[in-house]
Amino acid sequence: MTTIDDFHNTLRINPLPFAYNVDGAASHTELRDPCITREGDTYYLVFTVWPFAGRIVERMGLPDNGSSPGIALYSSKDLKDWAFVTWLVKSSDLAEDCPYKHRFWAPEIHKIHGRFYLIFTADNWNKLEYNPAGEWCDSGYAFVGVADEITGPYEHITYIHGACCDTSLFEDSDGRTYALIPRMNVDVQEIDLTQIDRDIVTLLGKPETVITADNSDIGFAPRPDYLEAPWVFQANGRYYFLSSGPYKADKFPDHAGYWAGVAYADNIRGPWRKDPRGQVFLGGHMAVFQGPDGQDWFAYRGEMEDDKRTHGRLCVDPIQFEVDGRFAAMTPTAGAAKNGDDQ
Repeated sequence: MTTIDDFHNTLRINPLPFAYNVDGAASHTELRDPCITREGDTYYLVFTVWPFAGRIVERMGLPDNGSSPGIALYSSKDLKDWAFVTWLVKSSDLAEDCPYKHRFWAPEIHKIHGRFYLIFTADNWNKLEYNPAGEWCDSGYAFVGVADEITGPYEHITYIHGACCDTSLFEDSDGRTYALIPRMNVDVQEIDLTQIDRDIVTLLGKPETVITADNSDIGFAPRPDYLEAPWVFQANGRYYFLSSGPYKADKFPDHAGYWAGVAYADNIRGPWRKDPRGQVFLGGHMAVFQGPDGQDWFAYRGEMEDDKRTHGRLCVDPIQFEVDGRFAAMTPTAGAAKNGDDQ
């Protein structure tokens, strides 16, 4: 496993030298919603694979009806040399009426109670009635599958009734598991995964709204159009809740971009206290993993519009904390790209 000094010296940080192939010809460096999980001495990566479109009638004649082809798994020992492992879910392998045959947005892998859970957003674009709710959904439905190895196979892929696009998971220190559900604001709700081998996944109790898109509670006038990409982790004896959202330039020209915010609590159910700075990082869909120094790092998609090296690319940075334990506001690191521009 590479050391943090080696990582900085050899990669100059971001973007990571990662490219992928989806059709046997074109190589892509742009991705969305990256999630890195470290298992043993290996890093595993899942992400939203190009093309990133939703259901568009004019694209239905394209391969996979114009959808992302599935969820690909890549691995690396050092965060710089990446190898394709397998397709965890692949549209062309699924039945025509499979409810998760298309889209494949925001996949994440979480290790919970010693098993691996793949959660992602999907739907079926062939017929309306093939979808879980029997209707089209602009942003898809939440599904989760389970495996005994991180590389799969992921089985019992089950619809999470009551969840939505970008739903994430968090296992608390008491063994309970929670779904983090973004619906403009972000809700937390306990989830029962113990019967997934019977194709049953249940949200328990009522959802509790814990993070709001509106920032008036911290006296911060700018606000995102909506919140998504929730992620909870523990450090320094407290809970940290990350979420991201788009701040529009025509509304907030001095704060425009895809920004992440953070909130703090002593309990997963809160009360959560937003960081009064509102925006702490310009980068999207942050997913926390154990980095080369054994500390918390996060993967994200580069969102700096004026940095063509990193924009749309796979990036990582170590989490830094203030003396008082707050998440340190920082600028994404950037170095020289090792792969060519996206096709």
